[in-house]
Amino acid sequence: MPSFRVRGWFCLSLVAMAMAAHPGGAAERSTIQLVVVAPDGQGFVERGTKRPYVPFGTNYYDPHTGWAPKIWRQFDTEKVRSHFQVMNKIGVNCARVFLTAGSFQPNADAVEEQALEKLDSLVQIARETGVRLVLTGPDHWEGQPSYWRPDRFAGEAALGALERFWTVIGRRYRGEPAIFAWDLLNEPHLPWFLEGWRPAWNSWLEHDYLDWHILKDAWGTELRATDRWGHVAVPEDRPDVNSPRLRYWQRFREHLADEWVRRQVEAIRRADPTHLVTVGYIQWSYPLIRHGNPGRYSAFNPRRQARWLDFVTIHFYPTQGPPFASDENWARNLAYLQTVLAYCHVGKPVVLAEFGWYGGGAPQHHPYLSEEQQAKWIGAEIEASRALASGWLSWPFADTPSSKDISLFAGLVKPDMSLKAWGRKFREYAADLPHLKKPTPTMPPFDFAAALTADADQLRQMHDRYVEALRRQLNHAAAK
Repeated sequence: MPSFRVRGWFCLSLVAMAMAAHPGGAAERSTIQLVVVAPDGQGFVERGTKRPYVPFGTNYYDPHTGWAPKIWRQFDTEKVRSHFQVMNKIGVNCARVFLTAGSFQPNADAVEEQALEKLDSLVQIARETGVRLVLTGPDHWEGQPSYWRPDRFAGEAALGALERFWTVIGRRYRGEPAIFAWDLLNEPHLPWFLEGWRPAWNSWLEHDYLDWHILKDAWGTELRATDRWGHVAVPEDRPDVNSPRLRYWQRFREHLADEWVRRQVEAIRRADPTHLVTVGYIQWSYPLIRHGNPGRYSAFNPRRQARWLDFVTIHFYPTQGPPFASDENWARNLAYLQTVLAYCHVGKPVVLAEFGWYGGGAPQHHPYLSEEQQAKWIGAEIEASRALASGWLSWPFADTPSSKDISLFAGLVKPDMSLKAWGRKFREYAADLPHLKKPTPTMPPFDFAAALTADADQLRQMHDRYVEALRRQLNHAAAK
C-alpha cells in the first residue's frame, strides 16, 4: 500500500469536488484544512499551508446522555455546539468521537441516513469551531448488532458490514477538512479462541509448514497423539515460553487482527483517499506488561499493522499502582507510558489518543484525588511523552455523572462546563503547542517475540530491560 503522503497530493481535484458537494454545508467558508503526515514522518502538517499541526484535545461525548453515553440516540445539536464552543475557548483543536453500530449500522446491509444527518451536524459544528474530528469505527455503546455474532473480528458477516460502512462514510466525507482521521475502532482486542477459527488455524499451519513431517520436525514433543495434519489442537491459554504451539497461536491471532485492519483500510482508501487512518490501540497491545494469561495480549500489533496506517494511536492509563501512593508507583507508571509509546514507533507519528486520570472526587474502588492532583499527574504524562508523542487527546471532555469508572471525575470540565484545574493546565499547554513536541530519538532495538508466551516473572524482566534501554536513548537525546 503506497504512503498517504505520496498518494494524497494527486487528490486535490477530488477534494475540491467533494467539498462543493458535501451534504453538511459549504466547506469553502471554513479556513480549516485537511491534515497530512509531515514529510519527515515526525508529525502532521496542514496540506495547504504546510503549518505544523499538533492534535491536542479530548475524547468527546455529551456527559448527560447516560453510561455508556448514548451519543447519537440523544444527539442535541445545540448542546453539542455549546460543548465545542467551550472546547474551542480552552484550546482544544481535536476531538475524538465514537460512531456506534446501534445508531449507524444496526443492520449489516445499510448505514442509517438519520444517523448520517446527525454526523453532518457534528462535522458542521467542528468546522465552525475549528475543532477537527477523529471519528472511530462503529462500536458497542448503543447496542451490539446481530451480525457481530458469533465472530466480530474474523467473521465474514461482520467484515463485510464494516467494508460497506466505510464505503458509505468515506464517499460522504471525502475531502472534508474538519475530519482529521478515521480510527477503525476503540481498543480492539481479539478473543483467545472461537470454534470457527479451527479450519483457518490449520490452513495457516499448512501454509507455513507445507507437510506433516516438517511440522513434526519443528515442533517435536509439542505434538500430541491426538494431533494430525489438518487437525492440530489449539493451545491452552497459559504461559509457556518454550511452546511452539503457543507461539504460533499468538501469531495466528495477530494474523486475524491484521486481516481485520487490512480489509477496512483498503475499503476506506477506495472510497476516501483524502483522510488519514489509524487504530485506537489498547495498551495491552504492548506485550511486555500483561496482567494474566497470554490471552490478555490484544493481538492487535501496531508494529505489524502500521504498514496499512498513516499514524499509530494508543491509549494509556496508570495500572502500575496508584500514582500518588508512592514515588515508586509514580516513576513506574511514567516509565510504562514511555515504553508503550516507544513500542509504537515504526517510522510514523504516534498519538496518545486516550489518557488521563481523575480529580475532584473518588470514583468507585479509587481513593479521593483533588483536581490539582489530576492536573499534576496528567501534566507529568505529557512532559514524559513530549519526545515520544505527536499529539495528545485526554479522556474525557467532561466529568460524567452516571459513569461507573474514573470518567466520573476525569474531565477537563465539570458537568456544568465550569473549568477544572486540569482544564486550566490544558489551556496553558494549548497556548504554546508549537513548542510542545520534542524531536523523537532513535528507539532502542528489542526482541518482543518471547513476550507473547512468557510468564509474569519473565515479562517483568523484559520490561525492565526495555525501560532501561529507552531511558538511555531519551537521556542521550536530551543531552544533545
